[in-house]
Amino acid sequence: MKPNNPIHAILDALAAQQRRGETSLTVRIEPDLIQDAINVPGYRKLFAPVIPGLTDTAPIYAAYEHMRQAGETRDTILVLVECQTIREFREALGRLPIRKSSEWRSFSTTGSGSSY
Repeated sequence: MKPNNPIHAILDALAAQQRRGETSLTVRIEPDLIQDAINVPGYRKLFAPVIPGLTDTAPIYAAYEHMRQAGETRDTILVLVECQTIREFREALGRLPIRKSSEWRSFSTTGSGSSY
């Protein structure tokens, strides 16, 4: 996805999924659109790097479903970031503004406080 207005394109894609009755909301973007995806209002986001043809997405979808069903009142979006390499994903993250640690949330899969 590389639209002129990425936030509107993401919201349009999510609205189309909701109109079809889908409960799992997923969008694929390019690494340079991560900041735009972060700024999509009203949704929790789970970002996952995906290398087409190489990444096993089954564990990603499983973690997403666990997070989505964890009782949060807002919808959660799975944002699959299509990269050629993991380095490309890390470089895109490195260009983002630094956030205060209090703004980050941990996501526990075991209840023991481990985070992604």
